Amino acid sequence: MSEEKDEIPVVKRAYPEDLGEVEREHTPETESPAIRTVEPDHLGTWLGKGWRDLWKTPVALIHGLVIAIVGLVLLGMSWNQPWMAFSFLAGFLFLGPVLAVGVNYLAMEREQGHSTGAGLGWLTHLGGSVWVFALLLALIFVIWASFVWMWIAVLNIGELGVTGQLHHLVGTMLTTGSGIISLIGVIVAAVVFGLIVFVLSLVTLPAMIDHRAREEAPQTTLIDAIGMSLKAFSHNRGTLILWGLIITALFAISVATALLALIVIFPWLGFAMWHGYRDLVETA
Repeated sequence: MSEEKDEIPVVKRAYPEDLGEVEREHTPETESPAIRTVEPDHLGTWLGKGWRDLWKTPVALIHGLVIAIVGLVLLGMSWNQPWMAFSFLAGFLFLGPVLAVGVNYLAMEREQGHSTGAGLGWLTHLGGSVWVFALLLALIFVIWASFVWMWIAVLNIGELGVTGQLHHLVGTMLTTGSGIISLIGVIVAAVVFGLIVFVLSLVTLPAMIDHRAREEAPQTTLIDAIGMSLKAFSHNRGTLILWGLIITALFAISVATALLALIVIFPWLGFAMWHGYRDLVETA
């Protein structure tokens, strides 16, 4: 009787023999442009280049003038509703990145050697993406304003019957227990909401403007651009937190001058924002 040999099943290889067979995982980290590491001294370069661009493109001052006028009107309307005035003041920082899109567009035109117009080309250049981003920032602003109303007008100072003008509220916040609690709460919330906006918008609009201006470059969606901002921040936390503090300090100067300094500071930061994008993001 002959012995039958057992057939040995062929097992298909489930693992690669060399690393060349391994496909690279596609993630936002690998698909988006490379991010450079920047040192704090680069921030002065951004501001310096932005300052020079501002005075070579004086039409940008119109953008600053419009923002300052709108700000004064809103403050005038809300002067007797202090919580609303606080909300509007912080709202400039929360909505600033999308409000500066016109100046970013002027920076792109100037860099490419085009004749600069009024900075309104972004209306057709970016399409609906900019409005979606504006809606996102507006939603964050609404959440912030709701918190300020609840925290100041209802939970703390509102209990004292302080519903007068803005300068009365500031005095109360600095001299009473409830006022100090309110002030701390407002500062903490402003830092949290401000950091969220800052991280989401760091290079978002400049990246979209730049990629859509270069026909050979792959088109960047809003999600892609936000991903670049997140990646840039994760690679340069310390330097970019300092950049956020500089922006906040310059805005505080604007508030101290009844928003008049905003006429210059707003477009200046818009140009500096463009140079920050150029320094942070490697483009082909």
